[in-house]
Amino acid sequence: MAMNKILIAVFIVLLAFLGFLFHPVCVPLSDEDVKSFNVPLEQITDRDFYLKVFQKKNGQWYQCKTWISRFFFS
Repeated sequence: MAMNKILIAVFIVLLAFLGFLFHPVCVPLSDEDVKSFNVPLEQITDRDFYLKVFQKKNGQWYQCKTWISRFFFS
């Protein structure tokens, strides 16, 4: 019974850690950044694991990556 509780706790900690590593971090792009792209951002279909890298929210463009991608490749 105690071993089951330990395994469940380890599983929950692992899931929480993975959730932290893969949560999205979005950074707004300046107008100069948006204009500097050779291809319009609307046409770029890059993805980072499960989310689109370039997203437009309320008229503002953002570069979104998972935390782990931004940590290693920002």
